[in-house]
Amino acid sequence: MSDEALHVVEHPAGEPDAPVIVLVHGVLDSSVSFEGVLGELVPEFTVVTYDRRGWGRSRDASPAQTLDEHAHDVIAAMGERRATIVAHSYGGAVGLLAASLRPDLVAALAVFEPTVAWAEWWPDPETIAAQAVHVQQHFRAGLEDRPRPTPEERAHDQVLLAHELTLVREPSFTFDDVTVPCLIGRSTLTTPWHVESTTRLAELFSADLVVIEEAGHTAHRTQPKAFADFARRAVALGQT
Repeated sequence: MSDEALHVVEHPAGEPDAPVIVLVHGVLDSSVSFEGVLGELVPEFTVVTYDRRGWGRSRDASPAQTLDEHAHDVIAAMGERRATIVAHSYGGAVGLLAASLRPDLVAALAVFEPTVAWAEWWPDPETIAAQAVHVQQHFRAGLEDRPRPTPEERAHDQVLLAHELTLVREPSFTFDDVTVPCLIGRSTLTTPWHVESTTRLAELFSADLVVIEEAGHTAHRTQPKAFADFARRAVALGQT
């Protein structure tokens, strides 16, 4: 059930019957990171953004105890309208589950470097730490003009991060449960495990793999036009 403390914003299109897109952010992030993407998509589309429980302006919302709670928040944000879910990183796991729960509402799904930690190919924490150090600078890319979090905010975020990662260690669904049209995305300056994971997901879903050039994991911040094109392509996929 959706929490009334969630910060949800609808950015209306120029036409009332325009397709609807719901953007879902990852961990250590918020909907603010989609500002550039919004500028590319509105008013062509109606775009719904929201801060997931505990993040951004939903910091006071009760933390999700299951991935299902996150998925139902997305479904609530759709407002019983068919929509395309476009999700980044941890949000990708949320979007995948939402699509498996409500294929009647999810017209299409685009996931960019999703966190699928339950997958048999996902690396162990030690491997992730060893590989991530080589691309660490890309994780904060696009935040140069943002104020850094306070020590209290950092402590809160680290606790929530650790908690959210526990929610994706065991599968809440199978990849076979996802039957909606899918699009998979990754960047060129990403980690080796994201390269392998997105390649495998594209094969599993028989989906196209979109690669955003000259971008790291935070391509939605640094390459908003390319990320918006990724979303636009997913909308078209749901209309075929």
